[in-house]
Amino acid sequence: MGLSTLLETLTDLVVIVGGDGRVREMSSSAAAFLGDRVGSTPHLHELSGVVEPGCRSDLASPVSQALTRTAAWRGTVWLIDVAGAVAPYTVTARLDPAGGVVIVARDTVDARARGAAERESRSKDEFVARLGHELRTPLNAMLGFAQLLELEPLTPDLHEDVERIITGGRHMQALIDDVLDLARLRAGRGDINKGPVNVLDIVQGVVELVEPLAERRGIRRVIQPARPLIADADRRRLWQVLLNLIGNALKYGREGGSVRVGIVPVTGSRIRIEVEDDGFGLSPSALSRLFRPFERLGAEDTGIEGSGLGLALSQALVTAMGGVLTVASRPGVGSVFAVVLDAVDVRYDHADEDPQEAPGERQLEPGGLRVVHISGDPGLRELVTDTLASALGADTISVPRGALAVEAIRRARPSLVLLDGDLPDVTAADLLPRLAADPVAGTVPALVLAAEADPDEWTRLRRAGARQILGMPLDVTTLIAATSQLTAP
Repeated sequence: MGLSTLLETLTDLVVIVGGDGRVREMSSSAAAFLGDRVGSTPHLHELSGVVEPGCRSDLASPVSQALTRTAAWRGTVWLIDVAGAVAPYTVTARLDPAGGVVIVARDTVDARARGAAERESRSKDEFVARLGHELRTPLNAMLGFAQLLELEPLTPDLHEDVERIITGGRHMQALIDDVLDLARLRAGRGDINKGPVNVLDIVQGVVELVEPLAERRGIRRVIQPARPLIADADRRRLWQVLLNLIGNALKYGREGGSVRVGIVPVTGSRIRIEVEDDGFGLSPSALSRLFRPFERLGAEDTGIEGSGLGLALSQALVTAMGGVLTVASRPGVGSVFAVVLDAVDVRYDHADEDPQEAPGERQLEPGGLRVVHISGDPGLRELVTDTLASALGADTISVPRGALAVEAIRRARPSLVLLDGDLPDVTAADLLPRLAADPVAGTVPALVLAAEADPDEWTRLRRAGARQILGMPLDVTTLIAATSQLTAP
């Protein structure tokens, strides 16, 4: 691609000035911005005419000094367009070794719009949170006095009216709690406490809880766990999400049909929990609106109870737990909602020094190699597991967070600990001293995968306890060689 073609495609304002101060080339967007305010072969000093007068004197000295000292300058400049409007641009000026200067100006309108949208979103969340707290006070009083009335000797009609007040008040209380929860999660202040969670236990508990609804609609429940699987999740929040998904499947599924809940492992040491129904399904346009708060997709006309907050809140909760909530649906066939979370491998329990293998797991050969890999990247976990298994016959236990590392090492008693430089909850430089302080983990050599070849950072990692460091992107040949070296007898 030639320079002229490249300049034609750029949306930034690009001007290339020669050593004599004359403009040699400019992008089409720069030509349109300048218009007829400069001649056909403008000089550098003519370009100052599009700079807001108040900025010119403030910029002259800093720009000159920066170009002299480092041959580059970057800052915000207020420019005047052909219509006379003034707007801030991010401007970069860099000296050309052959003489002259290259100037690039980028409109900050997108950044300003994004910042304004973020501020507006935060304001809405804060308003909703304040409103929720204000509503709770009178609601608590209403429920409290209604419950006191319930204890009084009332006529049957009055007792029924009080029951309606309590039922409506509790429904409103639950709605306020959901709105506040969603606002906190979207503001990044959600109450999430992750740890190892037995997914099958939660699924069985939720299915038992919704049994009356299933029986009332004649829907058969099927649970299909592949094997006992442990998720890295918040137990209470995962229960909340699955209760909503399974409850929706029973409410909106076909009467007399079935609901299937599947628990299966997926690549990258993750768990997929599927909730499938054989209901009416959803159209593409409905799917695009599915996770919007208070969006019920016309269900409000069917008599089925709901607030339209359940799926929006479930998506926010799954995201806060580091997972993904997806949906696939076909009109007339049904829908499948899937929650994908990080898995925690707890196959090994060394209370008796014997591995407790889960069904279907490969037994480690005598003298075989076992590795604990601590990584928040599912794709990298899968690559490392497959590489070490095929090249060295290694059994790799994947751990999604640094907080779970010590316990995993104590259970597995590996020959090597492999950890990413940056984890979701901690850096390798902070985690390594914790491993070194543990009587078991401290005896296992640690190999760190560092994102950047930064000599200072690598020195810090070695001082923290890393036996060896590999740069990223990962070279599998180097990984195999380093693993063999560090685990050699």
